[in-house]
Amino acid sequence: MRQTHLHAPDKKAQVESDPIKWEDYARIPAGQYRAYCKYGKHYRDPGFKRWTCLLRWDVLTDDLLCALACVPMWFSLGDGKKPRASRRGTYFPEWIRANGAPPARKDRLPPSVFTQRMARVRIEDTRGPAPYSVVRQIVEWDTGPQGHTVNKSHSQGVPP
Repeated sequence: MRQTHLHAPDKKAQVESDPIKWEDYARIPAGQYRAYCKYGKHYRDPGFKRWTCLLRWDVLTDDLLCALACVPMWFSLGDGKKPRASRRGTYFPEWIRANGAPPARKDRLPPSVFTQRMARVRIEDTRGPAPYSVVRQIVEWDTGPQGHTVNKSHSQGVPP
């Protein structure tokens, strides 16, 4: 007869008792904030089976010196074989507003038009058992389009 030890360590039990990690999104009070868009990329979301554009915003303190949190914003880009920006969707009109003009070509709407820019954004919480903060709206752009140059005045600082 074979003896079994009731208190012997079981490898399967050890694996199941390892702590479960959960990457939590930040949560800050709802309201309007100044924020810096540091990341923008579109990808196929396997969970929702659709294309989406993710923007990541550093939400800043009032003095603009520190980031309070990194908060996401998503745009839906359809469920077809390729991403698509519909005129009735939110991506296309926001892309035009960020760009300052409609696209030169109808097939080129890169998310890079949003990145490396400052804006005033409206933050709200998601619904569900573990709410987190998201950017619901870009209220206004504080900086011009990426690559925008500032013209220098030639009438100031020139000796007579």
